[in-house]
Amino acid sequence: MRIVTDGTRLRDEHGRERVFHGINLVAKGDHEPHGSFIDRGFKGTWTKHDLEDLAARGFTLVRLGVMWAAVEPEPGAYDKDYLDWIVEQLDLIHDAGMAVLLDSHQDLYSQSFGDGAPYWATLSGHQFAATELWSDAYLTSAALHEALDAFWTNAPGPGGVGLQERFAAMWAHVAAKVGEHPAVVGYDLLNEPAPGSAAPDIFAALIGTFATVTGQDPHQVFADFEDPDAKLAQLARLEDEDVYRKIGDATVPLVQAFETDSVGPMMERVAAAVRAVDGETLLAREHSYFANMGVPSGQPALADTAWVYSPHGYDLTVDSPAIALSSNIRAGVIFSRHKETQNRLAVPVIVGEWGALSLGEGVHAHGEFLLDLFDSYGWSWTYWVWEPGFAGSEAAATLDRPRPIAFAGTAQSWRVEGKALHATWEGQDGEQPSVFFVPEWAQTQPITVRRDGVEIAVRQDGPWISVDPGLGYFELSPAR
Repeated sequence: MRIVTDGTRLRDEHGRERVFHGINLVAKGDHEPHGSFIDRGFKGTWTKHDLEDLAARGFTLVRLGVMWAAVEPEPGAYDKDYLDWIVEQLDLIHDAGMAVLLDSHQDLYSQSFGDGAPYWATLSGHQFAATELWSDAYLTSAALHEALDAFWTNAPGPGGVGLQERFAAMWAHVAAKVGEHPAVVGYDLLNEPAPGSAAPDIFAALIGTFATVTGQDPHQVFADFEDPDAKLAQLARLEDEDVYRKIGDATVPLVQAFETDSVGPMMERVAAAVRAVDGETLLAREHSYFANMGVPSGQPALADTAWVYSPHGYDLTVDSPAIALSSNIRAGVIFSRHKETQNRLAVPVIVGEWGALSLGEGVHAHGEFLLDLFDSYGWSWTYWVWEPGFAGSEAAATLDRPRPIAFAGTAQSWRVEGKALHATWEGQDGEQPSVFFVPEWAQTQPITVRRDGVEIAVRQDGPWISVDPGLGYFELSPAR
């Protein structure tokens, strides 16, 4: 499959507007620096059956994690066995009927602290201490701060080669290996770029503004965020869109300086390395870590023209036992910020991560709110994350709903009301149809399509609905 950008839209090789819905598959590995990629935990546990199940749910895109530590376990030495396994996954995903966005994944920068960079690219003299909530280490760990600062300044590593140069060369090697594979539609250059020693200042600005806006003592707010019960009480104060926006606005100078001065040049370096071996495949770039929670992103556009914006967003209850208490108000602010960024950059969006609803209960309403929001914005997305047991989870049931796959023309809008899909588009001549996915449980009423007001025939194969191409204004809806 070949995907190109057209303003804020994605189109396939047939000229159809494509909307992708899918899921993340990531094997993060462990902290063992030596041994085979299997010994180090980089082989995913999903099966061919799992991939076929995902495709049967109407998913069309997998965001597949590719770990720097697995690709390049030693400086300049690339693991052929791991890359061959990646190609095997591409084959299986393609055979199932899905495409792939390759994701250079990281959390806490490195396998030494979390996952991502190899041990030899982790330049830090401090001892790392894990935090109860893993992501709090971004705020507190001197070891992590030092390692991140080294990466963002392209500090020399083994052989005197800059860390970013190593990272860019790794990406070029991966792209040369898989760039011609028919499943690959894009490269997500770096997951959630995070600042190093600047992170505590950014968090202090967030907490300080929160305290000021809500009339509290900053020291007490800091203390409350370290106590799970007190933190929930504080989060209740953020059930106010204006308050939440003001807090995010307070850190704009710090976050946007990091995105402009550090992340932007690194992304250009990596993009140039990829383009030296692959001139066509889409590039995806993300905002920085703190924009996940609603800080406005200042990321500059890539010089390359074939790229997409891939934001992430989670409510502040993410990765905690309180996930069922996720706030639609806060999440709505987060993704409205990302919509503002898309409007500024004028590129398509594939939401790389959202949800993280895991196997919990009581998450349907929040998930449905976000799905409706993404539909209203016309966005593609990949849900975080597949895990054993996903198929029977409430999250999977929430994701099981009607969706557009391809418009032979240009989409005007789509939405899901109850069980019913409504979609409109301006048609175009061509050889390939418009395609929609409507789960059989949602087919309680016949599906009708009108072209310039006149009902036309549709083809149906189980959950798959096809509409012949042609000029005119098309409307898909339940029978009136």
